[in-house]
Amino acid sequence: MGIIRKILVGFLFICACGLSAQTVNDTVIFDGEVYVKHMVQIGESVKSIAELHKVKTSDILENNEIQKQLFYHQLLYIPVYLTSTKKEVVLENESILKDQIKSDASITHIALLMPYYLLKNDTMFNQYEDTSEIPNIYYKKSEAALSFHLGVELAIDSLTRAGKKIILHAFDTNQDSLQVREIVYSNQLDGMDIIIGPMYSKFFQMLCKKYGKESDKILISPLSRNNKGIKKYPAVYQVALTYKVQAEILTNYLRKNKLNEKIIILHDKKAKGLSTYIQHKFDKVNKTVDSFQVEHTKVDSIRKFFEEQQHVLLLSSNKAFISKMLGSIGGIDSVSVVYAFESLKSYDNLDITNLMELDVHIPNSRGVNYTNKFDVNFLSLYEREFNTNPRRYTKIGYNIIMQFCGNANLYAFKQIVRGYSENISAPIYHYSDYELVPVK
Repeated sequence: MGIIRKILVGFLFICACGLSAQTVNDTVIFDGEVYVKHMVQIGESVKSIAELHKVKTSDILENNEIQKQLFYHQLLYIPVYLTSTKKEVVLENESILKDQIKSDASITHIALLMPYYLLKNDTMFNQYEDTSEIPNIYYKKSEAALSFHLGVELAIDSLTRAGKKIILHAFDTNQDSLQVREIVYSNQLDGMDIIIGPMYSKFFQMLCKKYGKESDKILISPLSRNNKGIKKYPAVYQVALTYKVQAEILTNYLRKNKLNEKIIILHDKKAKGLSTYIQHKFDKVNKTVDSFQVEHTKVDSIRKFFEEQQHVLLLSSNKAFISKMLGSIGGIDSVSVVYAFESLKSYDNLDITNLMELDVHIPNSRGVNYTNKFDVNFLSLYEREFNTNPRRYTKIGYNIIMQFCGNANLYAFKQIVRGYSENISAPIYHYSDYELVPVK
């Protein structure tokens, strides 16, 4: 894993600087608090910058003098949270981990199959000569794998300190079917207890065909929401929420809390079947819910679906459709609360003011809850180790290891008959005061 370690070091250096050209290359300390400098780029918003650095929008607003609009090359200071309170949480939780696993003397072998693009990265490192080239020392397409890998290593380090014995084996899939097939059928994975990845569903299916029915293995699909071709394999655990499960989570919330209020479903053509299924769930509790397939997303085309006040379940995984619908719903003279899929939070083209006005609700399986002790512990461990905020997929990697090796209860898996287990649980968050916060 020498080259992977080498790439991670370079990736972490860039993370500490705030992702290459988007930031200036240093951190500063004010009154004992650490901040990362961020240079605003074209098209960036407070929301997108907050998501980039994994902080709250309000944190940026409170620590910077910001007018209504950001300007190109504006310098912002992004807080890196590491307080004495969080350090105490770290020590406390590591003590708890020791109590949980002190009697476990076995060795767990974990295989991590990720698109590291080692050849491309190695070529870049060979060309690395001076600090001016630092922003280019890792291949950009390997960023997801690297950020996930950091979370895995952080969790393993924590469990190792607590007495757990884990050996990590990393394999480069290179996002190539031939490479994946070679890894899967080389027998290198025969001795593994847990196999995480490949990241993409069509490659993960190859793994399932070889090991999916073995009772002594756990196969984990970490990021893909696609469960096509893997349901029949009992060794498989799907972590990412499918769109059907997300729709069920939102429906259960509405049935429990808003049953006496007006509810409508708006969907695109692709989600027609899902809409019918959700209508049936409402029928079971004697709730009539109208469903409309939207062909044209302009305000005048959808106005007829709305009354003075309603809850709108927006069923679509299409970014363009969701973006246009949110803008149009916001332009209608009525009071609407919108419920949508969690991929919405990654759309950088959305107006956060509109999201707040529509009180948009989403399942949030990949978020950080700043009031949750486990999440605060993760942030503290990462920031203490790397002196920066976590990257996009770091916490997912950390959570998976803690779930399957550290006895953490982070996911609720439901096993289908003679088949795989899928995660069916996530808290619901909504947009309020420029933040995505848990619904109380």
